[in-house]
Formats: sequence, structure tokens, C-alpha cells
Amino acid sequence: MSDSDPLVLYDISSPLQPRSYAPNPSKARLALSFKRVSFTTKWVDILDISNVRKELNCQATRKLDDGSDFYTLPMLKASTGEIIGDSFDIANYLEDTFPNSGGCLFPKDTTGTGLDYKSPNRDTMFFAPLSLNEGKKNEAYANFNTHIDATFSANMLLFGYFLPFNPSTAEAAKALMSKRAHMNSWEDIHIQGDARVPLMADFKEKLSSLAQLFTINDSGPFLEGKDANYADMIVGGWLNMLSTIMPKDEWEEFRTWYGGALARLHDALQENYFTCT
Repeated sequence: MSDSDPLVLYDISSPLQPRSYAPNPSKARLALSFKRVSFTTKWVDILDISNVRKELNCQATRKLDDGSDFYTLPMLKASTGEIIGDSFDIANYLEDTFPNSGGCLFPKDTTGTGLDYKSPNRDTMFFAPLSLNEGKKNEAYANFNTHIDATFSANMLLFGYFLPFNPSTAEAAKALMSKRAHMNSWEDIHIQGDARVPLMADFKEKLSSLAQLFTINDSGPFLEGKDANYADMIVGGWLNMLSTIMPKDEWEEFRTWYGGALARLHDALQENYFTCT
């Protein structure tokens, strides 16, 4: 695809522009860059996501626990006008449409290291149920995606308060997200001081089995060693968000966990494949 006719990635806007922070758009962004496919970004405020998806006739891929549609990002608009509205579907689309460009997101000649990962939070109930993508192409990666989302989502209590909302719509966005999560107020997740210590310790414990997977191959920071695949980018999408919203001292502490295994993964993905355009 030429630079004059790029794909369009719909991502969540913030004061950090052009910094992408949300995990699922970040997964798509990493996949696009990995495939060396030209794209531009359309930034969308949280409050506008529902209308933008509806205007593009892109159905919600998940529902909230009250049965209503959960409209979220990313979306990808192809040069044909086709809209893909889920990060995992975007990865499959890129691999199918650009098989000879960049790296292979779903390589067949690998050991499948880590794809059997089971989240310690896999039985947790979320107000927006996780994407399952059952029965889809590359289902092992889809299952991995669900378990990774469960692990990180279950521990967002520590960091959700620091989400970088746009100042002009911040209060309305907080009210919307509080309502979805059945909280009385956004301040319900403002955890401070010593109260954060046991939660950080629990987060470290919950991540340990995942981090161990990134120490199996000595030749590089990725699950398969020196070569990345989409499973690395699934984890990388969450690490990108943590690097953006965690308090600086806690992010620096996080980088030391597990001998720095997840920090090395994050750094390699950021250096080689993370592009904001």
C-alpha cells in the first residue's frame, strides 16, 4: 500500500497526543508497524466513540454487563472502505491482506511458546466481558489474548484513576466510566499511599507466571526469542498503557520485576514497532 493511500486507525485521543495509550488500539498499532503497512490515525474522544462507530456502521463487538452495546476502539478503515472493529480481527486482516509485508504475526514454524498461558484472573467477572474470538482463525492467539486481557484488566484498580482524559470532557468521561463499572464516583478508585503497597505486591504475583514465559528463550526478549509475533504485541499493548499511566516511581519499580523480562519486551516493541502517525 502506498503512502498516499494509507489505512486509517481509529484510536482514543488524550492530552498525550500523539501518544497512544489504550491497550487494544496499541495492539493494533504495533501490528500495523510490524507489518510495515502505511497508516494514519484518527483520534476520537471517549465520549464520541459510540457515535463514530455507528456512523461507520461498525457494530459493537462486546456488550456491557447490563446487555447494552459496548462501543470501543480500535477500528481500522481499509482503502476499500471496509471497517474492521476489533484488535484481533485487525491483526488477522493485516496478515491475510499483506502476507509478504513485514513480519509474520501468526507464524506456523514456531514452538507456540506461551500460547497455553492461563490467567490467574480467568474467572473474574468484568463489567465489559472480555473479547473471546472463539472459533476464529489463529484461535490459540485469540485465547492468549483473552487470558492476557483478564490478567491486566483485573489489576486496573491500581492504575485506572490515572487514565489521561481530555480536559474538556474529563468529568463526563469519568462519570460514564464510573456508571459502567457500577461505582458511585471516580474517586472510588483513587488509591493512595500505603494502601497501594499490598495491591502492587498482588499485581506482581499475578503477573509472575506470564513474565516467566518471556525468560524461556535466551536469544531475545520475545516469547520465541529474537523474533516477535502477535502474542508479544498483545502483552505489549498493555505494557504501553502501564508505561504511560503508572506513577513514575511505580513504573520504574515494575521494570525491575522478574529480572526485567517485561521491561525488555516493552523496550524492544517500542523501539522497533511502535509508531504514532
